[in-house]
Amino acid sequence: MQAAKPPLLAFQSIAKGLTMTMHSREPLPWQQLDSRVIFDHPRLCLVEDTVVLPSGKQTEWLRFQDRQDFVLVICVDPAQRILLSRQYCHPVGRVVHEFPGGLVDAGESHVEAARRELMEEVGWYAHQLDAIATFLPNVRRSSVRAHVYVATELEERHLPSDSEEFIAYEWVEVATLETRMRSGELDNGHLHAAWNLFRLHAGQYLA
Repeated sequence: MQAAKPPLLAFQSIAKGLTMTMHSREPLPWQQLDSRVIFDHPRLCLVEDTVVLPSGKQTEWLRFQDRQDFVLVICVDPAQRILLSRQYCHPVGRVVHEFPGGLVDAGESHVEAARRELMEEVGWYAHQLDAIATFLPNVRRSSVRAHVYVATELEERHLPSDSEEFIAYEWVEVATLETRMRSGELDNGHLHAAWNLFRLHAGQYLA
């Protein structure tokens, strides 16, 4: 006859089973019943969907109306330094570091947008642009994708900048960049995501 478990172990076993049951519900698609625009602005459109969850519960879900994907460009110079741009970001009330990039204009390819944004923001033209990855930066509220490029064979070439953008930049060593990321000084989520994806391909660009 099997010995009974001590009360504490028995409780832990039951609790573990309950936890596994509670967190193993299959994530089935939602049924959309209705959709309506609740706020529309040239720079932001909010949509509220009426949906039915897998449980049968009906609820409202707020999301952004998707309009444009965007690009992020990691520049590598012959000395294997990385270009970091920085600009004041009003919502957080301070200067934030980032990789150059921006929205893909209507009728523009992703690579064209990457090349244009690089010239507009920091005044560099990339003779070589490699698409290395895409990611979804806000899956709970949007299906917009970020497209990450690596730029090499650079030369100075400028396009007129956006009137609302005041951007400076610096070239940094890889070790310095990663130290600043680990310390929390560089806390832009898009920068971290793009850099981690770049690291998967770093052997092509860094000795």
